[in-house]
Amino acid sequence: MKRVCFGLLLALGLFQGALAQRVTIHFWNAMGGSLATTLNGLIAQFEQQYPQYHIVNDYKGDYPTLLTSLVAAYRAGHPPAIAQVYEIGTALMMSERQAIVPVQTLMTQAGYPLTPNTFLPAIGYYYASRQGQLMSLPFNSSSPVMYVNRAEFKRAGLTLADIPRTWPEVKSIGLRLQAAGVHCAITTAWPAWIQLEELSAWHNVPYASADNGFASFDVKALYDNPMVIHHVAFLAQLERQHLFEYGGQGDSAESLFTSGQCAMMLESSGARGGIEHNVGFPVSVAMMPYWPNVKGAPQNTIIGGASLWVVRGQSKAVYQGVATFFHFLLEPKTQLEFQRQTGYLPLTHAGFAYAKKLGYYRDTPGAIVAVRELTNKAPTAYSRGIRLGNFPQIRVVNNTALESVFSGQATAAQALHRAARQADVLLNRFSEMTQ
Repeated sequence: MKRVCFGLLLALGLFQGALAQRVTIHFWNAMGGSLATTLNGLIAQFEQQYPQYHIVNDYKGDYPTLLTSLVAAYRAGHPPAIAQVYEIGTALMMSERQAIVPVQTLMTQAGYPLTPNTFLPAIGYYYASRQGQLMSLPFNSSSPVMYVNRAEFKRAGLTLADIPRTWPEVKSIGLRLQAAGVHCAITTAWPAWIQLEELSAWHNVPYASADNGFASFDVKALYDNPMVIHHVAFLAQLERQHLFEYGGQGDSAESLFTSGQCAMMLESSGARGGIEHNVGFPVSVAMMPYWPNVKGAPQNTIIGGASLWVVRGQSKAVYQGVATFFHFLLEPKTQLEFQRQTGYLPLTHAGFAYAKKLGYYRDTPGAIVAVRELTNKAPTAYSRGIRLGNFPQIRVVNNTALESVFSGQATAAQALHRAARQADVLLNRFSEMTQ
């Protein structure tokens, strides 16, 4: 009995010793709810495969809160090893070179060579420096798509062939839905992102000077142009006709679709998993509408979502663990599992090919739509992405401007001209700060 007890104590001691020797990696993220469950599952798989590492999953709230916490933690000298930063925080992170370790450098040194070419073009090159070096790891990448309530379409005598491809068709189909008693034809989540930023890229129209901020921090806002003004005025007209309903900032408009009030919704592809599993009606996913009178449209969409940044101040063992974790996240099997559970995009060429080979897009046709949008045409200087200083604040300005239009307080031209000039002040302030 004593020998058994001694053996148990020895085994327990060895186990505790092994735990003590594990390398702990702190990972700050903004993934709550069902996304947290998915992330915890991925971390558990990683730790099972690489038991020498322990990932501390630290949820920090929404993206703006996380970014604020990260800046404070770095200044205080206790930052995490990994931080998930949304795409509009990219310019800020790239300007803080002393605070980050470029992902391409980290992965190469750890034995996992990685370049922007590893990823789908619109994804990899968004997070690359002007010199072509990958600065952060693309993680939860998304693009806006249109969700369609097939039950409401059927109620109006419409089929999948009637799903609108252009904005004029949105109006004509919306009138048919309205005549059938549908409360609202279309709504939009993330107004400033989808109706200004993505709209510009989808039509290959400049959002800002200096190649949308990629070429320089000395930038001027250009989104108060005739095409964008016309589009916002068109949405305001649809609202007056009760065809479009403004649901608020962020993803608050999603409830208008999931409750069955609006038959169509523009929302992130990253919401697809939750929408398809939680609504009580059949859903189809389609490409974003475009304006047929704009030459060359549609072009390609740009990514939303976030990437993973590696923060300075960690040990070599931690950095090796971070690189190993990133390598695990980029494995085609891991990417496919992440797509299945969330609706986010495949990241790499290998991940996309693997999902196609297994028939994922054949069995889940809604999953391919965002990929087709993102790769519709080779990215241009205006559709590669938008990388601006103080971008989070600019998006707040633009959301406020759109609200003023939809509430009837300003015309589209007035609101967008005013917003662009406010954006210029923020852009100039960031340029001066980084000189």
